[in-house]
Amino acid sequence: MIRAILWKEWHEQRSKYIGYWATMNVPFLVIAIAVAISTVARTPFADLADKTILKHLPLALAESFFVVTIFLLMTGYFAVATSSPENEDRSLFFIFELPVSRIRYTIIKLLIGGIFVFAAVWFATLLPPVGAYAMMLASGKVTWAGSSGAFWAVMAAAARMATWCSLISLAIFVSSALVAALIPRWWLAALVSIAVTIGLMEAAGRFFDFTADMDQEGSLSVGFGLSTGNAQWVTVSRALKLDEINSLGRLHWPPLLGAVVFSALLMAAIAWIYQRKELDR
Repeated sequence: MIRAILWKEWHEQRSKYIGYWATMNVPFLVIAIAVAISTVARTPFADLADKTILKHLPLALAESFFVVTIFLLMTGYFAVATSSPENEDRSLFFIFELPVSRIRYTIIKLLIGGIFVFAAVWFATLLPPVGAYAMMLASGKVTWAGSSGAFWAVMAAAARMATWCSLISLAIFVSSALVAALIPRWWLAALVSIAVTIGLMEAAGRFFDFTADMDQEGSLSVGFGLSTGNAQWVTVSRALKLDEINSLGRLHWPPLLGAVVFSALLMAAIAWIYQRKELDR
């Protein structure tokens, strides 16, 4: 039965899964294409040392901040888009006639969506530093021997950021799924989901702070510009220190476990709501 539910979800929601996955990776893909079609190197990699990598590669970690800001709205909408249709067209009650309990079906459906969100967030968070570093190596001006230490430090930071981002995204996904369970009209559920997401982002902004452990004294500025000549596209005022990278996204278990407990409680609430749903005559 679990396999049947998995196939049903993929058959009905695959376009939404693919759209969500693609949207999460649009920023990096656009940049990669822009770099690929350029005829000159847009960022100077004059030396081969860790310092060069620590000056440019950490820019790829900006994807994590997109994931927990603007893309959280997409996560909430994704939850509504995969939950509301069954409520609005009443097909949910046909599913409830199948030989599987309502609670089990609801939990499996939420787990499928939650696992997909987890996978999409981890991929979107880890892809930019890997891809950016691969392009640096392809430039021929950066070597693995001279920069591998900085690369692994950035990847460790990306993995920590992915942990934060995935749990925050899961909490938003389940919150929006709860909205969809309570509000049968998808368009109204989508609007309420956006409002709930923005409210949770504002309320939990300081609770989930990636940069709380970083030294805020050293100034860092980043400039962007596009041109058709040999002008540099990205200018960074200084390289990050290794201890700054190591402190970025440092894991704090109270907020992380709080996100897990919050998501679990909301999943239980959604299962209870579906258990009590009745078909309106």
